[in-house]
Amino acid sequence: MMKLKAFFGNSIKNEIRELAKSILNDQWKSRVSSVEIESTGILDGQEIVFEFLEKNESGCAFDHLNYVVSETETKLTAEQVVKIKQIDKKLNS
Repeated sequence: MMKLKAFFGNSIKNEIRELAKSILNDQWKSRVSSVEIESTGILDGQEIVFEFLEKNESGCAFDHLNYVVSETETKLTAEQVVKIKQIDKKLNS
């Protein structure tokens, strides 16, 4: 069971990390900083997601990434949408 958890956990962690990097990139940071958003949870969104991942809280990391995307009305690519759905299915199955 531990082996399966380590395999599954690392995989989902890396998927969330890569997705966060692709969404909360420099272009996103530039756009968000130009709008009057004062929420630390949004402005430090990438750091918060990565902190959750470091603490093996993949579900919290994924939820926070979704929160940031939703609150900032970030437009996602078709590939990012598919990835979010895949991760959601893995976390909730």
